[in-house]
Amino acid sequence: MTVQKDREQEYRTLFTDNPSKAEKQLYKLAKKGDLDALSALNDYYEKCVTEAKTPKESSKIRQKALKAALLGAAQNSPYWLIVAGEMYRYGVGTEKNEKKAFSYYEKAAALGDVDGIVKVGRAWMNGIGVPTDYQKSLYYFERAAAQDNPEAMVLTAYQYENGKGVDVNFEKSLEWLARAERSCRLRLEGELPETDRSYYESLLEDVDHKRLHCESAACVELIGREGCPMEQRQKALSRLSELAHEKNDWRAQVSMGILYEEGTFVAQDERKALEYYLMAAENGSTGAMNNIGNLYLHGKGVAKDYDKAFAWYQKAAELSGNAAAQCSLGMCYQYGYGTKIDYEKARCFYGLSAKQGLGLAYYRMGLLYEEGLGVTKDIQTAKQYFGEALHRGCREAAMKL
Repeated sequence: MTVQKDREQEYRTLFTDNPSKAEKQLYKLAKKGDLDALSALNDYYEKCVTEAKTPKESSKIRQKALKAALLGAAQNSPYWLIVAGEMYRYGVGTEKNEKKAFSYYEKAAALGDVDGIVKVGRAWMNGIGVPTDYQKSLYYFERAAAQDNPEAMVLTAYQYENGKGVDVNFEKSLEWLARAERSCRLRLEGELPETDRSYYESLLEDVDHKRLHCESAACVELIGREGCPMEQRQKALSRLSELAHEKNDWRAQVSMGILYEEGTFVAQDERKALEYYLMAAENGSTGAMNNIGNLYLHGKGVAKDYDKAFAWYQKAAELSGNAAAQCSLGMCYQYGYGTKIDYEKARCFYGLSAKQGLGLAYYRMGLLYEEGLGVTKDIQTAKQYFGEALHRGCREAAMKL
């Protein structure tokens, strides 16, 4: 390793006297399979990009960097296969091409490289160059986790928590998060480069957040299980309250708000629901913001106030494109709640929400076509929207079919 580092350093010093000559020399060595020369050359290109004076100059340097990375990929170096994949994925030095990106990730994974295996898993999970397939992503994450990769453990936990490719299983999710934490802490006990140390510390923070969210969801599931012993449900409620107050977890806060708003396992108290939603909104939960808008719209726990309802919906939609808030905004524009009636804007927001799969948005879009509001009246199109709404779980649509 010391010899390798010395050689890399020697190659880097070549750029001091004659960068142009050094670039050509190292490119020839890299072409012959010298990965140390390639590493030094890549560092030089990164430096040149930061010093580039125009976007055009920067683009030319990145094209050179891609050409160099492909030399490493041609040597079946997992590291350079992934670098090339990333450049194609994000369009660095070339046109964006996710299919090519995936092919390079897949080659690295086939060589047994754990980072390549994680990249392939992420590609299947997010539809990068391939159709989304959660079962395949889980397969690759579990493969990487078997090699003690903590990132893969966190991603496996995510799939179990959210039922992606498997049945929802909070217990398994928490087990995977515990494994990820152990793996990170063991690595942090040793000597690490600063970038790696920062990465594992950041991953630990992510584990902590996900554990809180997962535990909150597990508590909600237990509370709602009517056949479960009362003592266990009460214990789950106490823990959920603790997560909301002491851990300041927004998901627990939203869940507590919903319980009080609906009167599930607690006495209905809409003012208390609002308190929890406000706590969660303070933590950035756009779902809580939408729920606050609903309380103001219907005058639940507060005086009815359309202006405030509209403002909360708008904030939630602008911050993260929350589907429920977009649908609520569409409703405000359709009926003039807190704003002027504008059917075109209503249709726009319903459309944005429908793209995210919200059944209610399809239903409300159907109403516009059924009544000819801002569009030509079209019963057939309306029924298509109602049918899609029902398919996506909106029961109100059944009355329209």
